[in-house]
Amino acid sequence: MKQRGELGQLLQYIKPYRMRLVTGIVSLAIVGLAEGLIALMITPIFDRVLNPSAPDTRLLLIRNPFTQQAVYLNSFLPRQIHSVGTMFAIAILVVFIGKGIAEFFGNTQVQYAGIAGVTDFRNHVYAKVIRQPIGFFQYHPTGRVISTVINDVERVRNTFSEYLSIGFRQIFTLFFLLVVLLGTSWKMTLGSFVLLPLVVWPVRTLGKRIRRSTENIQSGIGMLSQIVAETVSGNRVVKAFGMETFEIEKFRESSRRLLRENMRWIRACVATSPLMDLLGAVVIVLVLMYARVQIKHGAMTAGIFVTFVYALFKSYEPVKGLSAVYQQFEQAFGATNRVFEYLGLAEEPAEEPGVRVLPPFSQIVEFDRVSFGYDRETPILRGVSLKARAGEVIAIVGSSGAGKTTLVNLLPRFYAVNSGAVRLDGMDVRDVTLRSLREQMAIVTQETILFNDTVWNNICYGRPGLPKQRVEAAATAALAHDFILELPQGYQTVLGERGQRLSGGQRQRIAIARAILKNSPILILDEATSELDSESEMLVQRALSNLMMGRTAFVIAHRLSTIRRADKIIVLEDGSIAEVGTHQELLARGGTYARLYEMQFAGADEVAAPAPKVKG
Repeated sequence: MKQRGELGQLLQYIKPYRMRLVTGIVSLAIVGLAEGLIALMITPIFDRVLNPSAPDTRLLLIRNPFTQQAVYLNSFLPRQIHSVGTMFAIAILVVFIGKGIAEFFGNTQVQYAGIAGVTDFRNHVYAKVIRQPIGFFQYHPTGRVISTVINDVERVRNTFSEYLSIGFRQIFTLFFLLVVLLGTSWKMTLGSFVLLPLVVWPVRTLGKRIRRSTENIQSGIGMLSQIVAETVSGNRVVKAFGMETFEIEKFRESSRRLLRENMRWIRACVATSPLMDLLGAVVIVLVLMYARVQIKHGAMTAGIFVTFVYALFKSYEPVKGLSAVYQQFEQAFGATNRVFEYLGLAEEPAEEPGVRVLPPFSQIVEFDRVSFGYDRETPILRGVSLKARAGEVIAIVGSSGAGKTTLVNLLPRFYAVNSGAVRLDGMDVRDVTLRSLREQMAIVTQETILFNDTVWNNICYGRPGLPKQRVEAAATAALAHDFILELPQGYQTVLGERGQRLSGGQRQRIAIARAILKNSPILILDEATSELDSESEMLVQRALSNLMMGRTAFVIAHRLSTIRRADKIIVLEDGSIAEVGTHQELLARGGTYARLYEMQFAGADEVAAPAPKVKG
């Protein structure tokens, strides 16, 4: 039942291309008809073309075994053509030309419908993944997500393009060959197919094994993708610790497991063909014994017997082909197990019915007794309340794990609060559309995300067609314009994956230019300078000052020197607000902030202090 449901879902993607599919199916039906006609034309070859002494000028194609009504090739050709050789030559040419044209159009149209449908399917899967909440990406490794969207869906593409057309062709070929077999000798036909259940049962059993193996294979490919993604993105750590050999061996071990699973799949796939060949040999022996008696008594001609044997052999071909198609569909369903799991997940809606669009922010951001935990039983934030007026700079400090990043992630509703409320100008963020909420926020994080695209497109991300002056003004305010002009192609320089061709400070300034260009009233800075050297930090701090001008900013920083001029400093401790005040107020209070400040700068003073001189 599950398999039927998955097939029904996949066929929905082909539905928009049903006219092409129908055209292809009709063409492949003509191919099947041509296969049947070719089998029928074997009888006149042996009984008439190779026996010109026969007095009858008519070429018999088939005779109804029940009514004895005959169908002659002459009926399909002009009466002026009397020569047996001419009639047969024309018929052969017409059948093969028609078969070739129909096969071309049938395959191209069915494969187009299949590939176009799977393309839409892949696009839907990708859109589903991209629209997942932030939590999805914490529990699904990047490599496995990539493998699911690319490799797993590719299995479906192969099935619904090539094998879909093969399946239709084999079905029609088998149908018309069965008509030929029944018309030639219904007794031999029934006797030939009496052993067919002995083939169908193991094919179905092996198909289930193939599906399980395919699921394991796709999981193995996902594991390999994950290893590659981790080691490529973390190549500096791998090299710094000399772990190349370790990572290579880990990859090899995963590859060996994948090899073993592939061999299980191959053994299940190839077992069908020898079984059918064995049963086919048994059937041919039985047919020969029966036909020998029929020919001896004149009840069957040699041409009819050869036609039957040819059609019988040709009918086994589509039976074997259909078993391969069935196995391929089992592979596709096994590969898409995780894909359908993704499709069943709830999206993070950009537009929700019944909620309002958030007006432009102008007054106050409020956290009202907010509590939150990724797991409700282990809260990270407990009863946090704070207010930030428009234009204020709010610094959030605390030790690692205190909940600083978690707190600011509630503002753009990356996560929903467990209790309490986050409000903008008195409106709960849960009661406004995500699009209108996030349009009013810009984020610069410790991990700068740049795309393998030009500098221009990274700065203008999501807003093509902006005037040159505006983009350059944003880059200038971010102190990025000068170094951009020094790049090989200036603003059209491709940055490489994650912007690795730039230094850390340059990447941050590109990200700041992107935030300036967005021109959002609320700004979130999550440790934006924590990984920079002193010179880069100074440049980035100046760029951030330009970015924060006139905006409401929430700043998370480990370096307390960067937040001295904040309008309000929030000190988080174990998920609760321990202290609130300005830099001077908190130092004078001598609490947690003063202790953190003293620890940080006492350590710096000890490092910077010169060694005492030794007298004498």
